[in-house]
Amino acid sequence: MDLLAVGELLIDFTPKQFENQKGFVPHPGGAPSNMLAMAQVMGLKTGFIGKVGQDQFGLLLNDTLEQAGIDTRNLVMSTDYNTTLAFVHLTDEGERSFSFYRKGCADVQLEIEDIDWELLESTKALHFGSLSFTDEPSHSTVLELLKRAKALNKWISYDPNYRPALWPDKEKAVEKMLMGLSYATIIKVSDEEALLLTSEETIEKAAVKLHGYGPQLICVTLGENGVYYHHHDFNGYVKGFKAKVIDTTGAGDGFFGAFMAQMIQNRMEMDEASIIKFLNIANAAASLVVEGYGGIPSMPTLEKVMTRVNNSVK
Repeated sequence: MDLLAVGELLIDFTPKQFENQKGFVPHPGGAPSNMLAMAQVMGLKTGFIGKVGQDQFGLLLNDTLEQAGIDTRNLVMSTDYNTTLAFVHLTDEGERSFSFYRKGCADVQLEIEDIDWELLESTKALHFGSLSFTDEPSHSTVLELLKRAKALNKWISYDPNYRPALWPDKEKAVEKMLMGLSYATIIKVSDEEALLLTSEETIEKAAVKLHGYGPQLICVTLGENGVYYHHHDFNGYVKGFKAKVIDTTGAGDGFFGAFMAQMIQNRMEMDEASIIKFLNIANAAASLVVEGYGGIPSMPTLEKVMTRVNNSVK
């Protein structure tokens, strides 16, 4: 196994205009699973740790992961809890917000007894996101997983994903999001999240502060403007690619999946030239994601990613 991810696997209901009315179309999603789908496309062997309901939505999600080539041995199908749902609301520019049906649902009910620890021992890297920290028992379960992964010297990637509707208040969200930084080797954070977590006024200062919590590399995504990277020895910007934006859902996940795939394939090479190359390819992947609907279904093929890298004008 190259990469394991733990966290939410859910159904994103994406808005769509039908003939005479607006409606919602179900799409498989969830940040960690979106990220894995992209990493799998890029050539990694991936696996997912999480919980869904033994319902039609859960069965759809299980089938979707299997069709994407993602190992589902540690996807728990619960008869006690329903699959988590999210309704996506889009602006005319494709920017999104969410309404969640998650309290008491399956993804936050992941327990320590649900974990296949042999998978952790066999993997090269572990990915997690902050939404696992919103509720118990998933909070304690993921913390234990991180502690064991760190003790095993696994590479750990982290997405401090801010969804206001899932936290009691902003202060609690920041506290829990910061908690994950000490376990991470690499983090991906949006420009808004970087400023939120650090109370700094610029992303450059924010990245320096985030670096102080322990991660070796900080990637601050900037939407269509690309990404800012910060390492102890270097930092800079990599431009994004032009895209026809339809739905930004999963763009950051596609970016991170493509980036981590290359990092893992190259044994976490941390020289600046390699990181710039990998970030450029990751930006291309993200630009293709926003041209489709939903999370997992919008992940592009490797061929499309490399075509955009080689042919597109930034």
